Amino acid sequence: MRMLTRLTGWATLLTGYATVLLGAAPFRELPPKRHQLGLLGATASCAACWIVASLLVRAHRRKALRKKTWRKRYEPWPEPRPSRLLCWALGFGVALTSAAALCQGVGPDGAEGEWLATAARSGGVTGEVRVERVLGEPRPTDVEINDTDEYASTIVATVPFVSGARQVTVEEVHTGGKPEAGRTVELIYVPDRPELGARQAPGNDIGTFAGRMILLPVIWTCALAAGFVTSVALHRREPGVRYARRFEPWAHLPAALLLLCGAGLALPLLIGFPDTGTGWALAAASATTPWLALAWVAKTS
Repeated sequence: MRMLTRLTGWATLLTGYATVLLGAAPFRELPPKRHQLGLLGATASCAACWIVASLLVRAHRRKALRKKTWRKRYEPWPEPRPSRLLCWALGFGVALTSAAALCQGVGPDGAEGEWLATAARSGGVTGEVRVERVLGEPRPTDVEINDTDEYASTIVATVPFVSGARQVTVEEVHTGGKPEAGRTVELIYVPDRPELGARQAPGNDIGTFAGRMILLPVIWTCALAAGFVTSVALHRREPGVRYARRFEPWAHLPAALLLLCGAGLALPLLIGFPDTGTGWALAAASATTPWLALAWVAKTS
């Protein structure tokens, strides 16, 4: 019986690690993130199996103690095994889970993100296309690129689709200096799907590749530092971690509920493209739940 709890416990930990490492990876799949959803479901299933196995062990022990009441003595639970490795696994696991939740806020979002995801799945390409004309007056963005003012404008460009070149209107095209007919801009388009139109290739905002190369390493660095500090703190309280391995409904069920709420908060980011503000609010709220769960277990164990 106790072997079953160990197996399900380690299965939960390992599948959980796989889930958070995939969630924090630099090149993640765009929503809907089927692989991550599958691992998240596997982690929840393993955790449920651990809870059921633990309840069976508790029921078996109560039954055994009732049979021995005639002896009029109390037999304590066997001492749990040392948990030094578990201290480090939990410390980094909590920090990485929080980081993985934050990482879901990084990436294309809103209608723009949904279009980019559709284009990527449909075989979109990036290429230089010719500007035919500029519609309206270009608007300065108050940004300088190589000492040149940046402008945003609506242009008509010739895009070479498979079915033939077509003129496509593209809004919010940012260029260094005022755009003019004859120059080229970099656009994303799907060669065999002209109905999708075209959009400017992402620049350096936090939802793009360049932004991910800045923001994600910051999240990872903070996560590793927090994981190390948390692991050291848990290692110093190793006896508490040792006894927390044993399932206690009052300690573990609220913690599991907190983690479930965190997964629910991150779910819209796994299956869709909320706008930037909503996405970051959900990611930040989800990132707090692993720490709240750890604090609850530490307080009640």
